[in-house]
Amino acid sequence: MNLKYQSILIFDFETTGLSAANDRIIEVGAVKLKKAGDRYEVVESMNELIKQPEPISAFITNLTGITNEMLKKDGIDEEIAFQMLNNLIDEDTLLVAYNLAFDIGFLLKLFQKYVEKNYAIKNDILDCMAVYKDRYPYPHKLMNAVETFGIVNENAHRASDDALATFKVLQALDQQQPNLEVYVNVLGYNPKYPKPDIYFSKKSIKRVGQGMNGQREIEKSA
Repeated sequence: MNLKYQSILIFDFETTGLSAANDRIIEVGAVKLKKAGDRYEVVESMNELIKQPEPISAFITNLTGITNEMLKKDGIDEEIAFQMLNNLIDEDTLLVAYNLAFDIGFLLKLFQKYVEKNYAIKNDILDCMAVYKDRYPYPHKLMNAVETFGIVNENAHRASDDALATFKVLQALDQQQPNLEVYVNVLGYNPKYPKPDIYFSKKSIKRVGQGMNGQREIEKSA
């Protein structure tokens, strides 16, 4: 991947719901990549369940395979998990997720809880889903991208497995067309709905409406 960053962090959260303000993180997964010549290699990873103050729902258990017993037995304190994750982020680390607008809200909540109340994220960001959506027609979930590229992700909806699958999808997209730099600090969104919030970042984040048919709206706007 021809990117300027010395390190990339691909991260994923499993949560109790869709709202960063009201829901909780139950699992943190991350893969840290370091630049080695013209490619990136996995140098560190983490996968931690988070102890919960209240039981999670049967729906979340069915979706993720994570049970209340697992959280009670193997979960660690949220603050410890955050410090582990934060230790993987350097000043110039590119933050990557699949459907980043979702995960970045939960990441910001952690920073504001454990670092500073008004914290804003300083790192550049890249949404792998925006790249896939730019090139391929609906549907655009991670499972669809994984299937498109013939990637094996046996434990979908487990954080570290989804993070690693996102890395493999990103590699495949780069091999297909090496222009990932045009997607840095860009959020795609469905024009039928409000634009995504960009309050999370100290960077200038560009928002581009994307349709459902892989018409390369972000690429054309660069």
